[in-house]
Amino acid sequence: MKLIMKRVLILMLLLIVACESDDGSSNTGNTDEYFKYTINGVERVFDYQVESHRETQSNSIIHSYEISALGLRSDGEFRRVAATFFFDGNGTFMPTNTYEWGYTFPNDLTPRFYFAESTMSNFFLIEADFAMHPITATVTSAIPSNVGDYIEFTFTGMYKDQNGVMQPISGECRAQRDADQNF
Repeated sequence: MKLIMKRVLILMLLLIVACESDDGSSNTGNTDEYFKYTINGVERVFDYQVESHRETQSNSIIHSYEISALGLRSDGEFRRVAATFFFDGNGTFMPTNTYEWGYTFPNDLTPRFYFAESTMSNFFLIEADFAMHPITATVTSAIPSNVGDYIEFTFTGMYKDQNGVMQPISGECRAQRDADQNF
């Protein structure tokens, strides 16, 4: 009985995934705030609701600038992407214009950039290793020093897909800085 139920559940999951189609499009047309990236020739747009803020933690010298963006598919389903710039909080806020892919850890204070999308219809979630995924983000606007300032950046590079094949990736973002979050 367990084997039959297992097969039925797998079949149902396959049908749900097979019927799910996501061309990456968004129907809001927001050009004021957005996060976009292109993989496999498909541009994925998140422009329905975008927020960004500086985040500090009292137990760490690593600070971050975080961005969260929602996309709205034509069928009404929401999608979410989250991006983070990591940097040494003992120094200048967002100390450089160029950030390598990955996380910043206390023993490696290299400024880093990372993002992930993990919605029901699409997963872009790769290891935070610059050597494996040489992706670089470049801040193209002034650093958003004040609440209300905009951050604009682009990113480009290569990532290794689930089959071990290197694939191109590129994207851009424009987001207005909201109030800081301190923990």
